Amino acid sequence: MSIIYLIRHAQASFGKADYDFLSETGIRQSKILADHFQAIGLEFDTIYSGGQLRHEQTMEAYLDVLAASKNKIPPVHKTDAFNEYDSETILRNLIPEMIREEPAFEADVAAMLKSQREFQKVYEKVMRIWMSKVSPFKNLETWKTYYSRVRAGFNKIMASEGAGKKIAVFTSGGPISVCVQKVLSLSDENTLQLTWQIMNTSITRLKYSGNQMTLFGFNDVTYLELKRDGQLLTFR
Repeated sequence: MSIIYLIRHAQASFGKADYDFLSETGIRQSKILADHFQAIGLEFDTIYSGGQLRHEQTMEAYLDVLAASKNKIPPVHKTDAFNEYDSETILRNLIPEMIREEPAFEADVAAMLKSQREFQKVYEKVMRIWMSKVSPFKNLETWKTYYSRVRAGFNKIMASEGAGKKIAVFTSGGPISVCVQKVLSLSDENTLQLTWQIMNTSITRLKYSGNQMTLFGFNDVTYLELKRDGQLLTFR
């Protein structure tokens, strides 16, 4: 029996020109997470990371703690299998099409960067359309190819790492939801709803043996809650 620790990246830079780097809060979160792993003596046999900067920065905070304490650093594998879907391209391609079909939607789009609530309203609507698409836009994977990519990445871990391992995967909310979808046989719609609930630097644990996988814990941020600082509890 092995355990995979799925770790969502720390808070990224919502509303900035480049989303894919940690905010000041995200840097704090990643350091608290790293200190938590050190405090409970959790040692990983192998670490995997998506190839996006927010994944790598969250992972590097943990590697820095290991290096500072002179603990052994496990093998690190970076793979695009655990990258998030390209939401920017999805929004850019689908929003004009959706406005043509529903002109009133343009008012929602105009307000989407005014608050996270307004953004989420538009984002969820666009993502539902994307999930229903069969034919991809140029250079844009479909929902089907996306979840197939993520599942293939986890299948590769299960096949290569074997039994008795503790494995960390630094990734995003989407790949974590796809993995939970497989374990719990969720619908695509329920998987999408699950994605919105996954918090920054949360830990979801999966046990596996052979090709069988079981959910062992979901969306844990206790180590952040113990700081008694509501600003640390974020979703983007």
